[in-house]
Amino acid sequence: MSDGVATMVQLLHESAAVTGLVPAGSIGAGVLPLGTPLPYLSLSLVSSSDMNMPAPGAKRRVLDRVQVTIAAATYDELREISKAVKSAGADQVPDVDGISQVTVHSLGAGPDFMDETASIYLGSRDFRVWYNEVR
Repeated sequence: MSDGVATMVQLLHESAAVTGLVPAGSIGAGVLPLGTPLPYLSLSLVSSSDMNMPAPGAKRRVLDRVQVTIAAATYDELREISKAVKSAGADQVPDVDGISQVTVHSLGAGPDFMDETASIYLGSRDFRVWYNEVR
């Protein structure tokens, strides 16, 4: 799991607003196990960039773009969870084990859609996670 994804999983688990809507066991990195009950949050790394600086020293500045995919049983539930996810991750400066100077910002939401075959409402929110890692 990338440090950006781990950061977002941590923030979502720490948010009472999020865990009040989505059980902590249904929030995770990557593809969640088949049969995970709705609602759930699946997090993935969209991109990761190292900031190239001359003589950066012992640490490197990294930018991860993280997507939170939201799956819900109803459209209203999807929208409510999306708002809670945005609040949990927007403009945060969390302490995260193994990395330093972490900053998280919301990048916005993707489209809402429905998997009609599975009767699942889906949406996404993207976040930018900046941090320093040991080289």
